[in-house]
Amino acid sequence: MSNDKKKKKAKNKMKPETKDKIKLGFLSLINNEACIKIGRNWHWYFPVIAGVFAILLALVPSFTQNMQVKVGNNLLESNSYGFENGLVHFGEFLEEKNADLVIEEGVLTDQVEGKSSWAEAVGGEEKWYTATNVDTGATIFEVFFNNADPEVEDLEFANRVISNKNPYTNLARGEEEDASYANSAIVFGKKTMYLYKVGSNGTSVGQAMGQYDRDNGLSIASLTQTSYKGEAYEEVPGTLEYTNAVRDSWRKFVNSSAETQKNVQALTYLGIMAAVYVALAFVFGLVLFLMTRGKKNPLRIYTFWETQKMAYVAALCPGILSLALGFLISSFALFMFIFVYGIRIMWMSMKSLKAPTY
Repeated sequence: MSNDKKKKKAKNKMKPETKDKIKLGFLSLINNEACIKIGRNWHWYFPVIAGVFAILLALVPSFTQNMQVKVGNNLLESNSYGFENGLVHFGEFLEEKNADLVIEEGVLTDQVEGKSSWAEAVGGEEKWYTATNVDTGATIFEVFFNNADPEVEDLEFANRVISNKNPYTNLARGEEEDASYANSAIVFGKKTMYLYKVGSNGTSVGQAMGQYDRDNGLSIASLTQTSYKGEAYEEVPGTLEYTNAVRDSWRKFVNSSAETQKNVQALTYLGIMAAVYVALAFVFGLVLFLMTRGKKNPLRIYTFWETQKMAYVAALCPGILSLALGFLISSFALFMFIFVYGIRIMWMSMKSLKAPTY
């Protein structure tokens, strides 16, 4: 073998020090002494990167769950409490009155060419649509549209409805001013939609809200004649299959409307939890530091920054476990990292950083 090949082979061979560092890095997942050595002797790069990576792993399960939420599915996944029948009747009402509500540039309007306005369609003293039970005459479903004058904000308009007030006048609808609203309803704001599903006992069983920013050009009346994608229904009106098809179109519409707000909430939640986990790592590093502050404690040699690095490295194993367990036990995903990380730090404090007794 030539000298050049020997030199090249020697150059490509991993140094013993590098091997030892890699071994120590992997060992830190389960060995407290390895975490202490890294925090004591290594530069800040690996501990900080390990801590950040651990937090990112721990955030994945809860963030994934939040992003997978479909508000429309939760509210309209199955037939219940006549909500879907109300949707069908409302669509038939719009068709009968030659009225429509159309989304234009993220705003819902009733000023549609060749169509009656909302006020013309509903008429009478009550400025909203009401569906009643044919047997009992009781109100079961209502639809409101925020065309109030003077202009009322969508949230205020919806709050008036669920407070059992006339949303246009802000006056109580019944003799009891503090009576609660007990009907399923859709409140069409100018930019925001609110849906309320009420059970047979008059209490709320589901709520949803969304914005119109993703469905420009959509006609509300069309959802009774065509699917959310604009395809004609194959089902025959008046059948259960047709009712389910209309419900499915509304389900997709609600999912789309809620998507923007859901994404914002998921990212906000992600930021909050990331800040909580970062603060937790800092606090655990402080705990390790205080554990070594005894006046005669031989472990007093560890500095504040060294104990911080120990805590960051120790977070990596809890982060990996939280990633796996968070998907297996989804209801506990939020607290999984805090719980496992706390056990790891307690273990390290009591076993490896405890002052020796003589």
